[in-house]
Formats: sequence, C-alpha cells, structure tokens
Amino acid sequence: MEHGYLARESERINRATRKMFAKLIIVFVCALAIIYFLGKDSIDFSDISYGSISFYLVILIGLMLVCAVVKLLATGRVARNGDNLFLPYKETTPEAAGKIIDTEALEGKILVEEYIDKAADPKKGSGEKIVLMPSYLLLCGVKGGPKGTSKVTAIPRQKIYWVCAQVGIKGGPFIVRLLIFTEKKIYSMTGTDIEHVQSIADKLYRYIPNVFSNYDPFTLSYELEKIFAENPEKFLDIYENEKKKIQMGE
Repeated sequence: MEHGYLARESERINRATRKMFAKLIIVFVCALAIIYFLGKDSIDFSDISYGSISFYLVILIGLMLVCAVVKLLATGRVARNGDNLFLPYKETTPEAAGKIIDTEALEGKILVEEYIDKAADPKKGSGEKIVLMPSYLLLCGVKGGPKGTSKVTAIPRQKIYWVCAQVGIKGGPFIVRLLIFTEKKIYSMTGTDIEHVQSIADKLYRYIPNVFSNYDPFTLSYELEKIFAENPEKFLDIYENEKKKIQMGE
C-alpha cells in the first residue's frame, strides 16, 4: 500500500535514526573491546559481585541491549494519521492537518523541499529538512516525537513572519542557521554550507515575502532575534511597520 507524505517522512527519519544508533553501538562495542584488552587481567566474569569491574561491564552491556530493543521497536513503527505531527498552534487536530499535508503533496503542491545539509544527490539527502506547502511549513528532523515516532513540526503559513540565513553563531564562523520567525517563537535549523542555506532562504522568499529585504540580514538577524527574545510584540510592531512601507512603495 502506498503511504502518504507524512508516513514516508516517518520511514525516512526512522531509517536515519536506526543508522545513527547502529553506529553508536559499533563505537560502544569497540570501546568495550579496548577496555577488555587493556584490563583483561583484572576482569573476571566468573565473579560479577557488586563493585567489581565485571559487574559494571555487565550493567553497561545490559543497558545497551535494552536501549537497542527500545529503539528498534520505536523506529519500526510508521506514523499514520498525523501521529508524527507537532502543531505548536493547536489550530486543528494532527489527523486533520495530516490529511491536508498528504493531499497537497499528492497534488504536487510542494513549493520548497530542501535538506539543510547539502547532498551531491538530492535523492540521497538525509538529516533535517524544511518543506513549504500552501498550508504549512514543515520542519522535519531526526528527533524523538510523540509515541516514539519521528517528529515533524507543522507551522501554519499565516503564522510565519520572516525567514533568514544567519551566519556566524557561537561555535565557529562556518556555521549557519536558518531562522524562522513565527508568532510564538523563533525556530532554527543549523547547517554548515552557508551558500546552500542562503539559497533555501531565497527559495522561501518567493512565497514568504521578505519585508526586511532593504536591510543587511547579517546584522539585522541578530538585532531582531534579541528584540524577539525580550519582547515579541515589539518585533511584531517593527514587522508591521516594514510591511506597510513596502505596501506604500517606500
């Protein structure tokens, strides 16, 4: 049976999560092998009394096995009926929003669909993804969601005010964040390819007007982010004033 867009997104993120967890298990096994090799003379699995090295190793191995089983069960479930949706504005039910999103995708109404990390082959992209549809902006990431499924944040289009690529945050000059200013909060997605993230912002500007196009986004993004954090209403006043200027042709 063919799955809808959200179900396919759930499958994609579940696969990515399983791959990431498999890598962690490999690292864990390698670390255990090194510990055993270095301390094999001190490790005696015939004596797993409390406080011994073998006791703690058995506990670690047991915890890893439990985590592996839980993760496999959680990522083996495909989200249906909007189960993987997070609706910050609670404007409708996840099932109703899911039907809208799946219908728009089926009708070919996806306006923008980009991975934050650039891939040589877009079909093989992975990681966080941003999707713009007529009704919603979707933020898709490899994160734990409701009922153990992958999480997709769905923001109504009318709640989005400004989008920008902010370059040079803490952590290095080659980090770039895609900021989405909404009525309630600022959402962000972090990438490392500055030109790619800037191109995503440019694509979004075709459908979400950039009311701050006359300003330098590098400095403005920091200023508006600070203003929003201190007083969202002040940010909205600034936004509305800039919107009026554009409408009046100033």
